[in-house]
Amino acid sequence: MLIINGTAELMKDTENLNKGDRYEFNMFSSHMPLEDQLNQIEEYLVTRGWDNIEVVDNGIVGDPNDIEHDVLLTAYEKAKSEGFAVTINNQPLV
Repeated sequence: MLIINGTAELMKDTENLNKGDRYEFNMFSSHMPLEDQLNQIEEYLVTRGWDNIEVVDNGIVGDPNDIEHDVLLTAYEKAKSEGFAVTINNQPLV
């Protein structure tokens, strides 16, 4: 499973996040390599209200038991069945 870390700008108002602020995200993709997924990743995030996406790092999660955070583990499991899943850090970058 591919894991992608980056930042993106929120382009619409939401209940918990501020439009125009930049947030960190973690994203899982069941498809690899990253270079083959960039268009699909962008489309996935843009349809959810994110733009100005910057991928900072990526890697491979070989064993889900290595994931210690419950939210990330839930996203990992969702990506297994749906292809993609994203988590957003709810604290904007300063």
